[in-house]
Order: sequence, then structure tokens, then C-alpha cells
Amino acid sequence: NKAIMLFNQKNRKNSEVYISNQGLFSLNKKDINELINKAKLTPRNRVRLCSHNSTDEMVHEMFIVHPKGAYVRPHKHLNKPESMMIIEGEADYVVFDGEGNIKEKIFMSNYQSGKPFYQSTRVDAFHSLVIHSERLVFLEVTQGPFNTDDTVFAEWSPMENEGEKIKKFMRKVEKGV
Repeated sequence: NKAIMLFNQKNRKNSEVYISNQGLFSLNKKDINELINKAKLTPRNRVRLCSHNSTDEMVHEMFIVHPKGAYVRPHKHLNKPESMMIIEGEADYVVFDGEGNIKEKIFMSNYQSGKPFYQSTRVDAFHSLVIHSERLVFLEVTQGPFNTDDTVFAEWSPMENEGEKIKKFMRKVEKGV
């Protein structure tokens, strides 16, 4: 069973990250459903399956599950393109200027919805997600190798552990302020 091979302990980096060890990689609906089930077992209800074998690879492809209400702190990637494609769910892809003002909001859903299902950011732009559906399942692709210094979090945004500030900030973002 391929799903068992993908989600075994050997491929588990931490509670939210699985790394593929396959040279030929494919997924089906059953695999995505297993990924969704794995997300439900993590403290933040999030999980990702990386199709790249190592953080040193030049292309990073990640199948990600986030629950409704997940906080994705506004951030930008220095000199790295990033794209995402919605597999299941609905979310706003929000782009901010350097002061935290919303520059653009793209309502995204899956291909069948007729809404934008794919977006690509090729500039150093602060961005985040507002998830409207019970969960969001998406493919994210970015340039490797992974280096934490290539991601810059917006100083004007709350940190991950600031619960009340996050709620207030996200209400403003949802209203488009």
C-alpha cells in the first residue's frame, strides 16, 4: 500500500512533516484523504507531505493541509518564487505592502469551481492565507535549497504564540482593512 509507505515513521520528520523517499512520486485521492486524516492528529491540525527528499534539493514541492482558522503569519521569501495550487477548499491569498496594508486579495478555490485555483508569486511580497473552508489542501512549490534566512516574517504581524493579537489581526484582514 503506497499510503502506508508515504506515511510511515521513517518518512516522518516531525508531527507535521512527512518527507517522501520515492524516486517516482505520485498521489491519488486516497493519499490526500490519508494526509487529511494525519492533519487531524496533529496539535495544530496541519500537515505537509514533501515530495522532495531533502531540504537541499533545488525544487521543493509540498502537499499541505491547513484547517479553517489556521494562522499563516504574513511573510515573504527573498529571491525565491513560490506558487500554490488548490486541491480542495477555499481561501483568500492576501498580499500586503511593507506597512501591512492589503494590496491584493485573491479568492481561490479548486479548478472545478471556476475561481482562481493557482497563483504564483515571483517577487518579494508579504503574503498570507485566510482559509474559509473546513480545511485547505494545496500544493506549494518553491525554490530550494531551504534556508530559514530566506523567509522574512512581517514585523507588523503578530507572532504565532500571540492568540488575542492574532484574532484581532485576522479580523482586520478578513474585512480587508
